[in-house]
Amino acid sequence: MLTLRIAFRNILRHKSRSVLCGLSMMGCYILFSISLGFSDGSYGNLIRMLTDTQSGHVQIHRQGYLESPSLFRNFELTAESENMLEKHSGIVAWTPRVFSAALVFKENKSTIARLIAIDPEKEEQVTTMREKVSDGVYLSDADKVVNPIIMGTHLQKILQVNTGDEVIFIGQGADGSIANDLFTIVGIAGKDSEDSDASKIYMTLADAQEFLSLGNRIHEVSIRLANYKAARAQAELLQNRVNYDHLDVQPWQVVEEQFYKAMTADQQGNWITQAVIMLIVGLVVLITVLMNAYERRHEFGLLLALGTSPIFIFRSMIAEMALLSGLSVFTGLFFSSGLNLYFAENGIAIEPPMEYGGVIFSDIISEVSLFVLFVPAVFVIGVAVLVAFFPAIKSAMAVPVEAMRDN
Repeated sequence: MLTLRIAFRNILRHKSRSVLCGLSMMGCYILFSISLGFSDGSYGNLIRMLTDTQSGHVQIHRQGYLESPSLFRNFELTAESENMLEKHSGIVAWTPRVFSAALVFKENKSTIARLIAIDPEKEEQVTTMREKVSDGVYLSDADKVVNPIIMGTHLQKILQVNTGDEVIFIGQGADGSIANDLFTIVGIAGKDSEDSDASKIYMTLADAQEFLSLGNRIHEVSIRLANYKAARAQAELLQNRVNYDHLDVQPWQVVEEQFYKAMTADQQGNWITQAVIMLIVGLVVLITVLMNAYERRHEFGLLLALGTSPIFIFRSMIAEMALLSGLSVFTGLFFSSGLNLYFAENGIAIEPPMEYGGVIFSDIISEVSLFVLFVPAVFVIGVAVLVAFFPAIKSAMAVPVEAMRDN
């Protein structure tokens, strides 16, 4: 207790020096915290954009479908499985899907398109599918239209069609037959030809099952969780609860493997930047502590001459630095949390937006979390205490006469 009292008095006794040292450590803490906030926020935003617009957090397929997608690798979702998905505590919403390809005709123009069949009501609870419609209406709002579809902007430009036009699909049915039918465009998806939905066609699940002769079979169940970070654990839990060996439950990290690998590699590279920031923080704190100890050599020499034990001087210097760094971090906590919260809400716009793993990235945002606030705090306090050991030992072992002569 005496050591802490002396350390606190020393901080107040040299106010200008303490303020300068404290501001240096506070600035380092804020810099490190904001850097981590932007790193976590940007990657978290990318993941949310991917899972909210495309994949969901967990998916169920037939075994082998992810490795080699095929119209014939389908399965029937039983009433028992549907009941399990509805009652599972970790699931917010789920939706079935069917995938295929077809040749699309409009008069003398044609192209190949990827077909994605969805349950309109369930799909908008899992992804932001409704928000993708840039012109026309969503599938569930076109209930009076026979065989409604939503077409991507790229396909629209190739076929030179608009909402209300009819196009012909020709494809292969699951029973080996030739599938063909007439469909009506009720909406356009995507904003430009570079959009990930520009070359896709969305249709209702019932129409696709009839067109492809699938009956009640589907290719995928996409699941939305309350938190994307729980995807691996929930996928494993669901795999154990699904009582069919032919079904495969995987988290978004496996479903979007290429995106996940690219993001992980980018994160590893980003830690090099974080290491540089850590080095800068350590050097600033080290210089500040050394300056503090050097200016007080006369004081320590006098204390030793008066009979103060070296161990007490050592403890008081360590305690003083720990207390000063703790106060600096505590003060910086308000600034760092405020700045991270501001950038989490507003972000920094990227002009022009860039594409990353098929997801359009339009701004950089921060994130407020215990990791972002706690890790920099531990690092700054730890570095401050660690670098204080050398000057503390040197001061404690100083020869009183020589130390007093320095000043």
